[in-house]
Amino acid sequence: MNEIFISYKREDEAWVGQLVKALESSGHSVWWDRGLSGGESWRSQILTALQAAKCVIVIWTHESVGPSGDFVRDEASQAKRRGVLIPVMLDKVDPPLGFGELQMIDLTHWKGKPSDPFFQDLCAAVSAKLEGRPVPPAKGPMKRLLRQMTWSTLSAAGLGTLIFGFNLFSAQDQVCGLSLFQPQISDACGSLGLGNRPTRKERIAWQDREQGSCEALRVHIQDFPEGAYRNAAADMLAGRQVTQTEKWAPTTRRLALFTNDDATPSHTEAKAQSTALARAQDSAERLCKGFGAGTIFRFISAKPAAQHWNCSHVAGGVVCSFEGEAVCELEERQIQENELCG
Repeated sequence: MNEIFISYKREDEAWVGQLVKALESSGHSVWWDRGLSGGESWRSQILTALQAAKCVIVIWTHESVGPSGDFVRDEASQAKRRGVLIPVMLDKVDPPLGFGELQMIDLTHWKGKPSDPFFQDLCAAVSAKLEGRPVPPAKGPMKRLLRQMTWSTLSAAGLGTLIFGFNLFSAQDQVCGLSLFQPQISDACGSLGLGNRPTRKERIAWQDREQGSCEALRVHIQDFPEGAYRNAAADMLAGRQVTQTEKWAPTTRRLALFTNDDATPSHTEAKAQSTALARAQDSAERLCKGFGAGTIFRFISAKPAAQHWNCSHVAGGVVCSFEGEAVCELEERQIQENELCG
């Protein structure tokens, strides 16, 4: 049985995969729905794993707190009622109503390193849930603050004066946004992490992406998780529009078919078998038409197919019956979802 269940939106699958790998490397068994096939058992498999998990990690992002995050919020509610929920923040978002009082672990800057203090906070919380202990206070925020203070002191010394450093910081947006020598200046700022500007690579990728494609936005977020356009891409994904298209695809179904040997005797066994197949045609059509009578399938044609023959010699010739199948040629109704972003 898996100890940990991860609840997330499909748009965040690449990042969640990295998290699963790190948790498994730390010795935990993790269940997530990647690779599950669709169908009637899909939700039941998820529900079974959710109810069996000793710890449930929910990933809060622009997608999961938005209108399309119903399943994530429902899974989080069930875990909260059982007292096994650990909320994790991937995007800078407010948790949904009813979850604000829980300590949320901030992994917005996590790069996949197991030594990251915020990931260590997650591991500590998981261990506490598995052992039935209260979740300890997070240590990551204080370590980040101390690191930033140390970096600020060193940067001030390297620049010569703290005032000069502050003046440079306040002028970043103006310098990076100069109308002259663009996009070279903006690209340079992006490479230095200044002015919230994209790097040249991200700028070109954003310009060349397929317009309206939700998948292109997901790829951009995956390729540039800390990029300048990351939030814009997430907002477009949150507002995606989904339409459905109906199509009918050819398919075959095989149904059990049996015949009796009450026919008029034939002169040869081959003729008797042919007669038995002809008599079974109506039965095959009735079976196939009954199978295709709903809204999922449409009947096209049917034919009997013998698998095991039973032929007897009687006065006047040979009679045959068989056990076999009705081979149904049908069309199956399929719904194709088309999504549009931006």
